[in-house]
Amino acid sequence: MKIKTMIEISVFAVLTAIGARMMVPVPFVPFTLQTLICMLAGLLLGPKRGAASQALYMVMGLIGIPVFTSAAGPAAVLMPSFGYIPGFIGCAWLSGCLRDFFMRRYGSVTRLQYFAAAMAGVAVVYVIGVSYLYVALNFWVQSGGATFFKVLSIGFLSTIVGDVVKAALAAVIAGRLRACGIFRD
Repeated sequence: MKIKTMIEISVFAVLTAIGARMMVPVPFVPFTLQTLICMLAGLLLGPKRGAASQALYMVMGLIGIPVFTSAAGPAAVLMPSFGYIPGFIGCAWLSGCLRDFFMRRYGSVTRLQYFAAAMAGVAVVYVIGVSYLYVALNFWVQSGGATFFKVLSIGFLSTIVGDVVKAALAAVIAGRLRACGIFRD
């Protein structure tokens, strides 16, 4: 692996950790800038390096470095919001795959295509994150459980508008950085 690649992966892992600290505390699933960073990781680094940056972020937190929003170390797996973290890996991978697809098919990527790739990545975050949240809330957090609609309102409806805005922002940022010659493959 080239040093430039290792630096890019590391930078996006650290940016994700910083994004975790920029949060609006909401019960169970805080609103953070992490999804913006994982979308950008895929859009700018591509599927493999983008996913690697998010996997590095997850490993950093699981070995005890305090990069997650609350818990660190293996106990973080018990956080109701932990499922969103593996979702970040999927987000970066899918966003990067779609960026590459558009690049191969059309020779360049438009802002709308970047936005579509980012939104597809966010969908992965929600599928994994909300599923994990449902299991967590029904098996180890709340006695009596939580209905699917309650989990959906906590883990999806409360944050989706912000993530659509972040996807639009990611599309603009990715387009401008790539047009400037930064993050060219």
